[in-house]
Amino acid sequence: MGRAKTFIGLGIALVAVVGLIALGGWALYGESGHVYVKVDNARVAAIEPRAGMEHEYRLDGFAADGTQSEVTFQTPRELRDGAYLDLETKPLRGVVGWEEVARDNLPAAVQDKLAQEG
Repeated sequence: MGRAKTFIGLGIALVAVVGLIALGGWALYGESGHVYVKVDNARVAAIEPRAGMEHEYRLDGFAADGTQSEVTFQTPRELRDGAYLDLETKPLRGVVGWEEVARDNLPAAVQDKLAQEG
């Protein structure tokens, strides 16, 4: 009976380790999401430089379906005021990249929401 408990314990530990590795992989390399924002330089703050980032934005972001959420991300410089950005996001890591896009290239629901932003 002692051996069986040992094997069961090892099996549970192995499953836990594999699960943690899978969760870490998902967090770091999981499927990208996209959030769209309009740059508002009234909502940027200078931060203590770290990893080349010197500014932090807190903007209203919108998913492709128009769902709103506040998004925080850092940049090495102030961005062009009024520019539209496609922010690439990862689970747990948040914003991992951004690209300026034309308003016409935003999802329709996002265009409407960002137009209301002013």
